[in-house]
Amino acid sequence: MKNRAAILSILFLSLAISFNSFAQTNGISLNTPDATEGYTLFDEGTTAYLIDNCGGVVNTWDVGFSAYQPKLLNNGNLLYLERTGIVEKDWDDNIINEIFHGDAQLSLRYEVVKLPNGNYLSVGRRRYSRDQFIDLGYNVEGVDPDEVDVVVELDQTTGDIVWEWNIVDHVIQQRDPMVANYGILSENPQLLNMDAIARFDWTFQESFMINGMDYNPELDQIVLSVRKMSEIVIIDHSTTTKEAAGHSGGRYGKGGDILYRWGNPQNYDRGTADDRILYFQHNPNWIKEGEFTGQIICYNNGLSRPGFGYFDNYSTVPIIQTPIDEDGNYEIREDLAFFPLQAEIEISEIHTNTPFYSGYTSGAQLLPNGNFYITEGVDGRIIEVNPAGELVWQYTVPFADFLFRSVKYPIDHPAFEGRDLAPDGLHPLDFSEYECELFELSNTQTLSNRPSAFEVDYYWANRNLDIVNTFGNSYTIGVFNMQGQSVLQQYRSENANINLGDLVPGMYILRLEDQQANSRFTKKLMVQ
Repeated sequence: MKNRAAILSILFLSLAISFNSFAQTNGISLNTPDATEGYTLFDEGTTAYLIDNCGGVVNTWDVGFSAYQPKLLNNGNLLYLERTGIVEKDWDDNIINEIFHGDAQLSLRYEVVKLPNGNYLSVGRRRYSRDQFIDLGYNVEGVDPDEVDVVVELDQTTGDIVWEWNIVDHVIQQRDPMVANYGILSENPQLLNMDAIARFDWTFQESFMINGMDYNPELDQIVLSVRKMSEIVIIDHSTTTKEAAGHSGGRYGKGGDILYRWGNPQNYDRGTADDRILYFQHNPNWIKEGEFTGQIICYNNGLSRPGFGYFDNYSTVPIIQTPIDEDGNYEIREDLAFFPLQAEIEISEIHTNTPFYSGYTSGAQLLPNGNFYITEGVDGRIIEVNPAGELVWQYTVPFADFLFRSVKYPIDHPAFEGRDLAPDGLHPLDFSEYECELFELSNTQTLSNRPSAFEVDYYWANRNLDIVNTFGNSYTIGVFNMQGQSVLQQYRSENANINLGDLVPGMYILRLEDQQANSRFTKKLMVQ
């Protein structure tokens, strides 16, 4: 009875969302030459769809009802989760591997990746009793949690658990010195405060709610989204299971403790509510190509943002430049929060005049050409925007409520090598009337080997920008501030030398475009 009002609120919101989804446009509604040429993967109902930039379906797979977000592997196979196992299918929808862990207390949720050794890494949840939560120092008043979050590595052949990390091995509370896991929060940023778990959102049986994960093979690290703490955290995968349950060992010497965390420093008493950035986020992932390689991007849902209601709230997509050294360690200064205190680059209605909001599900990725790819999950809307926040592609998954996520793969992704990618019609419920045109590269060029039309040098000491126009075509120069406002626009056909001395100090985005050569260039500029 205590949670009746909250439950009714969630039901009302779900009805409003469902009505909105029914009324929305389905299918493709925008495709421009600035959109990344490639293919988008999403699951709807029991089917995973791979579509081109005009919504043409180039392949489908049967994935059942618990796929969360299927992934394409480099060999063209599809990987997805079931509650008790993991399935890998080939391009023709044949099962080539299926494993089950056989642990009655464990269910697999949200995310699975394939490791370099062929094993599978997955987020999961273990059943815990109320007494176990009380013994852990969890304040169960008003809630009834019954699961804790884990990360497991499963043998690719047997399904056996060969490695496990459990979140409750790395918790702390400062409420009661007579209860387990008592400690001083500000002195233990490597531990998670059990009293910082939100008493809000989704169901009242969940505790921490890890809802997304990515793996970095070079660092052998895992980044996790801990939704109900509104933080992303990084842990070490190089440990043994025993070390993962402790506080020492592994490549970074800290066992299973938190190596890095970001988004809500008040959770470890090194900040206040004003320092909070993340609000029930999803989908942290390392950027693997381009200028921001090695940095982390995520979808910051914005749910329960102070001062905003559902119909005037907004989500953001930040890029997080972690304070990492050449050995993979993260710096944290005494009595301060982990840097950065703010994201230098952020896409949103507030920052770049790019309107999107989804309090639940959703995801984001940075594409090789610098565009942002965003899944607005509640309404099933998928968009691609350029670095200035301008919309260049839009597709709405037909009648999709709470689309967990989608992924876009550039045309030169190895999964597509030798494949027949001719579309076979549209999604069966795609009733879009948009007249879409595919903008293709030449048969001998791909995104990875196409020559650039520009060579750019920026000298921050004197604020000089040198642009070499290698093709000799006419081109546009645009400089935008981090709110997406244009601060400089020029049209040239020759090389250019521009001084940015009149700009207010801060971060800017340079965008060059040669439409004749279908070549675009973006670069981050720091004006000091």
